Parts: sequence; C-alpha cells; structure tokens
Amino acid sequence: AAEAMNEVLADVYEKTGKKSIFVTHSQGGAIGWNVDTENMAAIVAIEPGGAPQIDSDQYKALLEAKIPIVFYFGDYIDNGPEDIMSTGFWKGIRDGAIAFAEQYNADGGDCTVVNRPDEGMTGNSHFLFQELNNVEIADHVEAWLAERGLAAK
Repeated sequence: AAEAMNEVLADVYEKTGKKSIFVTHSQGGAIGWNVDTENMAAIVAIEPGGAPQIDSDQYKALLEAKIPIVFYFGDYIDNGPEDIMSTGFWKGIRDGAIAFAEQYNADGGDCTVVNRPDEGMTGNSHFLFQELNNVEIADHVEAWLAERGLAAK
C-alpha cells in the first residue's frame, strides 16, 4: 500500500509541482509512516492506528525530512467504558502519539497532538471528518497548515 501511495504523491507532484499534505485515518495511518517523504509536505493523522516507534527507521525518515505532523483525537477515549477493549486501545494510541510528539519536537521536529475535548471541542467520534462540525475541524487543520506555510492559497 505504501508503494501505491508513493506513486500517487509522485504523480501529484509531477502535475502540480507541489508536495502533498498526506491525510491518514485509523488503520490507514500505519501506511502513512511508511510512505516516502520525498513528495510529502506534512501528515495529518486523524485517530491513526498508532505512531512510529521513537528512533525507528520511520521516525528517523520523517525527522530527517522535517515533515510536520499533526494528530487529531476526538471524544470517547477518556470517557469510554473501561470494560471494552477499544477504550484502553485508544488511550494507548493517544498516549503513544503524545510521547512521539514530545520526542519528535525535542529532536527538532514539528508535531502537534490535538485532543479535541481538551480544547473544548466536543461531539466527535472516530470519524471526525463525518461529524456535523466537520467544517470546524477542517478550519482547524487549515489553520495548523497555514502556521507552517502549507495552506491552500
């Protein structure tokens, strides 16, 4: 799957002359960490199935290429029933993203973790882009990109 995405990003670059903003979601997030950074400007990871292991080849490639990364998490992680496996799973994923971001930033990278409930933005499930407030979410992503000079003009 990463090879196919490499071709897509290369094709976009060839047609536009611009590197892509790579948006990943859930289990598709794992693919994002393996895509070549050559034609990538940033990664927007919406509740991805994990973050790269710190000091892994994936981590080093992203850091070397200076790829800015933002993770988005919605509701129902901290308030999910303790007796279902997914509650603990998503807490672990979010905590892993926070640890990744702390180290990535300490190593000179640029990574942000947006836990929407902490910012007073609620009402979001695992499918943030399908929610009634998806325009607010898109605006937040665009503002994050604009801070890095990557927003559409």
